[in-house]
Amino acid sequence: MNVDYSVRQQQARALLDGLHPVRFGDLPEPLLKQALSSNAGRRHLARAAVRYVPGVFAPDHERWQCWQDEPWLQWPQSRIQAFSQTLGAIALGPALRMIVERNAVLFVRNALGIENWRYAQSANPWPESESAPEAIRNMGEAVLKRCGSDAHALSTAVLERGKIEFIGYAERRHESLAARLALAYAEVSAGSCKGSCWLPASTVPMLLAEQKALDVDSSTELMTAEGPIE
Repeated sequence: MNVDYSVRQQQARALLDGLHPVRFGDLPEPLLKQALSSNAGRRHLARAAVRYVPGVFAPDHERWQCWQDEPWLQWPQSRIQAFSQTLGAIALGPALRMIVERNAVLFVRNALGIENWRYAQSANPWPESESAPEAIRNMGEAVLKRCGSDAHALSTAVLERGKIEFIGYAERRHESLAARLALAYAEVSAGSCKGSCWLPASTVPMLLAEQKALDVDSSTELMTAEGPIE
């Protein structure tokens, strides 16, 4: 198979898998899953996506070749969502670390998930010589107060915060990346995100590098487990 063609096909698959279901129209979830599992169905979804966002989802997949250092371009939409949740938890970390009452801790931990709770407690993306800005903690506390005891509202708010942080990062890199990343979410705000970020600009690149390293390690372990090809 032609290597260039294979790369284009890989980029096309990744682009399709990274889209939020709403970008395909009003397909019921069972039909969407069925379509994604077949070549004919994926071609239909690709045509629908091109009509929806022709400026981003277009045949010239080569446009993404210069962004090979962006691991999320190969992620499925579910992983982009999970990474966004983690970003949101870290951004809310200064406020979350102020929670000490046992029932409140259990509630937030269950709403965020244990891994994101741990990130919120341990990650400090601000310089070691500084604590998180008081304004960041205050804004986080306002989010927590607004959500109250509604676990779904809190999870949604954390995702929203992470989405802003992630798209803001993409905007700082290139408008095309931001436009593509926006398609991984059901909706995004009309304005720019980079001016609304709470996290330092270095945070997302650092976490993406960690994810890339984990993927390499996982791939190496898989190859080792499978052994040499006879």
